[in-house]
Amino acid sequence: MADRRLSYPRESQSGIPHTAIFGAVETLGNGYVITTVVALFAVMGVLTLPPVFIAATEGYGEAEKRKVAYQTALSVAITMLVSFFIGSYILELFKINMDAFKLAGALVVANMAWGMIIARPSPMLDTQGKNPAVIPLAIPKTAGPGAIATVIALGQTHTAAAITANVLAIVGITALALLFMLASGRIEKTLGESGLNIVNRVFGLILLAIALTSVLASLINYFPGWASA
Repeated sequence: MADRRLSYPRESQSGIPHTAIFGAVETLGNGYVITTVVALFAVMGVLTLPPVFIAATEGYGEAEKRKVAYQTALSVAITMLVSFFIGSYILELFKINMDAFKLAGALVVANMAWGMIIARPSPMLDTQGKNPAVIPLAIPKTAGPGAIATVIALGQTHTAAAITANVLAIVGITALALLFMLASGRIEKTLGESGLNIVNRVFGLILLAIALTSVLASLINYFPGWASA
């Protein structure tokens, strides 16, 4: 009896191997992308982004704020994708230790968070009329050391399905960050000046705690004996 099983060609009309397509669909079905987005949501501090965005764009008109939001999202996406694909090679090229990289970035974020707590913005947030999209909104606030380290680790997987799923996760979290920035105007109007000051201090404290957690984790990784001390 003839074998009537369907046989798929090795490549689709777009040139993408069918194994990659089916593998990506299976990975999506397992909730991998959602899990990765949730992890990146936490490590990127997306929840603390609106107060920082409001502080960095103080005095801007609505159209200017939207422009900065889109530019920030584009900068975040580029930074994360470059880190995902070649981040490990860049660190290796310059002989940079991952824990040292995370520690340096966390200290920068901690400085920014402390300025939010004491209502004296860090010089990093005072852009002096310059576009804040790349620095500080994209780097180090959103695509910070923790996020970059995370996507570099994700980039160690080389299967087509995993690469596709991780790229979708990066695009998804970037879109979510954009929505939070676009909503910052409504948040500012709803809270008012007094409410915004309170939120700035609270989220500054949260941001500082995240940064210090990263500092401690990096130090423990670099000095493992401290964990058992």
